[in-house]
Amino acid sequence: MRYGFCFLSAVPVRREASHASEMVTQMLFGESMEVDRVEPEWVHGRMLFDGYEGWVSSKQLAMTSSRIDTDSVADRELLCVEPPELQLGEMVLTIPTGAGYCKEWLVEQDSVGGEEHDTVGLAQQFLGAPYLWGGRTKWGIDCSGLVQVVHKACGLSLPRDASQQAECGCEIDFAEARRGDLAFFGNEQGRLTHVGIVAGNGLIIHSSGRVRLDRMDEKGIVCDAQGTYSHFLHSVRRVES
Repeated sequence: MRYGFCFLSAVPVRREASHASEMVTQMLFGESMEVDRVEPEWVHGRMLFDGYEGWVSSKQLAMTSSRIDTDSVADRELLCVEPPELQLGEMVLTIPTGAGYCKEWLVEQDSVGGEEHDTVGLAQQFLGAPYLWGGRTKWGIDCSGLVQVVHKACGLSLPRDASQQAECGCEIDFAEARRGDLAFFGNEQGRLTHVGIVAGNGLIIHSSGRVRLDRMDEKGIVCDAQGTYSHFLHSVRRVES
């Protein structure tokens, strides 16, 4: 069995073996994939953390015959604070929240805090980050990527897409929603298209254009600028470790 280990801050995972192809997600530093197909400049595989599949440039992965479990939420240390720097030979990287790491890899070990964060508090560190389809870092992130990464950094594994996340935990009434619950939103045809984290006090944190705090009620997310609803509530779910 062959594995690909991500040794850069974040690399794109694409739908097809082409730099012009859609980015469906990202591998963060320390994450690995089980490789099932190799082409001259690309490898295809399944990410060990969430089972997502896609193509990655072979120049952006280190190939190994040994499984590296830094992306197992049970087996590795979690980056759940502002990311430190990492020294790899002559290369210095900033590694993103949610990455897997070993302390001996870090340039400044004391810069890493291991305290637990609630998902809302951690998501607030992403406020202002631009929306990026398939993104999972503060340099660009989508709605389900935000939900997945902050839960991963807090020790809970969730699938990648909003439609998959909507099958986790248990559904609750909107009136029972509390800080940290997940709120899902659909279009006019009822198809689920968006997810955010209930922040309490009538607010939700989500990635739409950028990571932002907006008002929400039993109908959906209120866009204050236009005074209209930008997203319509589909369901609320509670996911607990």
